[in-house]
Order: sequence, then structure tokens, then C-alpha cells
Amino acid sequence: MSTPDMDLDELRSAARTLVCRPLLRAGGPEAKIAALVRRPAYRAELQRWFERNLGWRLVVDRDVVRLHKIPADSPAHSRDAPSQRCCVLYCLLLASLEECGEQTVLTELAEHVTLLAASRPGIPAYDATQLRDRRELVKAIRLLVEHGALVPTRDAAATQEDESAYVTGSGNAIYDIDHRAAALLLACPVPPTRAGTPAGLTDEPVPDTQDGHNRHRRHVLMRRLVDDPVLYLDDLPEDQQAYFYSQRHSLLRELERMLDVRVEVRAEGAAVIDDVLTDIRFPQDRTAQFAALLLAGALAEEPGVRSRENFVVGSDRLAEISHWLADKVGNYVRTIQQHPVTPKTVLDAAREMLVELHLVELLPDGVRVLAALGRYRNNLPDRVGSPSPTPLFDVLDRTSMADTSEGGARDDAR
Repeated sequence: MSTPDMDLDELRSAARTLVCRPLLRAGGPEAKIAALVRRPAYRAELQRWFERNLGWRLVVDRDVVRLHKIPADSPAHSRDAPSQRCCVLYCLLLASLEECGEQTVLTELAEHVTLLAASRPGIPAYDATQLRDRRELVKAIRLLVEHGALVPTRDAAATQEDESAYVTGSGNAIYDIDHRAAALLLACPVPPTRAGTPAGLTDEPVPDTQDGHNRHRRHVLMRRLVDDPVLYLDDLPEDQQAYFYSQRHSLLRELERMLDVRVEVRAEGAAVIDDVLTDIRFPQDRTAQFAALLLAGALAEEPGVRSRENFVVGSDRLAEISHWLADKVGNYVRTIQQHPVTPKTVLDAAREMLVELHLVELLPDGVRVLAALGRYRNNLPDRVGSPSPTPLFDVLDRTSMADTSEGGARDDAR
């Protein structure tokens, strides 16, 4: 939607950037996008689009732009977040910034964290004499740097050297503090003091009206399409399935128009296909992902996988495949994720990647092949740098969803 005040390509670039980096600083690496979002026409359209389609509030200040992303209610993966200890230290650091001026040093932050942890029952003490605690604190500080609340005064390489020296017990690092960015980092509908539980942070009241329920369904589906690797309809309750069937034209049109993405839809579900709007690029020339691509191709070629739903590859068969995997991967590298290449280490790394991408489901006695794994059928590479995957959801022989009408049913989410 290009207008005299707004260019569609620029609007899309801003929206795509916000999806990937929901906090932009005027002095940060995305300063040009932040300046674009502050222009009245762009700000108004982006705020309207994110609120209507995803239920995400866009806050635009003079120095900071913050998209309050709320995650979809879908299963999380262990690699979706840092360790629990790192998360606790991150929150303590964020609280400690309120006691600091415009600049701080790593050791001062450590002192504040020590005092805050000691004053709160239930939070393990921070012990600066322990290597493990110092290492986790530096991980949390680097997240705050990545998120723009802390800004190193030296170049990145020098700052990382200073931080590493602190971990070993003899260094320090200095940072500027962006207090406005720090204040906007927590993006949750319910304040932590009222949430009661971690799940309570993202509780959203839903008006008990038809419009209210439809708006909630729209937000849930759009969040899963934007943030999850694959949206499987079988994972949805019946009311959300029905809403997707009737409103899919509207949902996909909005995604394609604003985010400039391609959405593949089949009987089993839908997925946004984009090489940039992802935090997991797959396939990619890394050992674990190469192993995962090999495993995906092998599983997709298992006898019977195309003719049956809920196809399970058992542990014994996986053990057989793991030896083939180790041979293939061992032709190029000797280690995978810092472990020697063995059938077990290769299978573990590959399987974890496929679970994270929602291509297989882990079971006690094997894995269940999910529909989107069909993208990688007939795609067994002999070397890193594989051919492009085939169309999504090609494992099962199913027909596409029938249209309810040429343009879909009326969209009730206003």
C-alpha cells in the first residue's frame, strides 16, 4: 500500500525488522529503521497492523521503538531461551540498572546482583568467587548488550576480552546505560508483581463476545504463523481450526502484504517460508544442520511414510540409520557440537534439530514423522550445500483444503 507519505517496500522492511528485532534504538545498528518507524504515517500503519493481526503493541518513543511481542501458546524448545540461572541473573541485572547512573562497570553490576539476590528469598545467591556464577552473569550481560540496555564503551572485541577476563577472575568492563531501552525490555501483558507464575505473565483477558473470541483466535493463529516453524492444524482446538478454515485468505493476505513472505498451505497446516524471518536457518552449512538434513531425507524415504498418518520410526531403526549418518558426517568432520562423531552424537544432534523445527515429534521409543518433513524427501545430499527442498507437507498424499468461497468467509476480527 504505497501512498504519497509511505512506500510499501519501506513499510515492509520496517515490519520485517521489528518481527526479528522488537527493540530498536536511535543509536543502534537499526537506527535507520527506527527513524522510519517514527515517521507519523509509518508509525500509525505499523501500530494498526500489529495490534489488529497479532495483538502486539508498538511503542514509539524519540529514542526507542519497542514491539511488545507476546509468544504464541505453543510448546517451547529447550533452546528457545538461555538457562534458568542466566534468566534470573538477567532480571536481577535489569533491576540493578535502576540504581546506576549513565555508566556502570561489570563489577558494580555484580555487587548489585549480589545484594538483590541476597534480599529475596527463593533466589539462589550470586557468588562472585564462583567461576560458574561469573560465567552466567557475563552471558546475561551480553544479552543486555544485544538488547540495547547496555552499550559497551569500547569496541566489541575489546569488551568481550574484558568480560572474559572478569570470568577468569581478573578483569572488568565498562558500559553506557540506555535507561529508556531497559525500561521497555519487559514486554508482558501482566506485570511480574501480579502474575503469580511465569505463565501468568502472558495471560490476556478475552472479552466474552463473538468479536472478542474471534480477535483472540486471529492473534493466536497469526503469532504461530509468524513465530513457529510450522502451524499444524491438528495441534489447534476445534474453534481455532474452524477460524483458520474460514479466514485463511485474510490471514495469509495480511502476512504476504505486510511481511512480503510466501506462505505454503496444505491440508495438514501452513508455514511461512522465508530465509530471513527465522532464527534457525535450515538447511545451513553447519555440521548439526547437515546431519539433520541427512536424517530428514532418510526418515522421509522410510517405507510407508507417505501412506500413513502418525508414522513412527522406532528406536531400533533409528539406531541403524545413525550408523549411516555417522559415516556420512565423518567423511567431512571429526566432531559435532564439540563431541566426537559417533552414531549416538550425530543422531542426538540431528534429532534435536528436527524436533526444534517441528519436523518430527520425539517419542519414548522413537520419533513420529510430521507432515512438513516431506519438504526434504528425495533430498539426500552427498556433501554440504544441498539442493533446495521440495514443497512443504509432501509426505502424505492429501488434497489441499477446499475453499469456502473465492475470497474466504467474512473476517469477524475487527
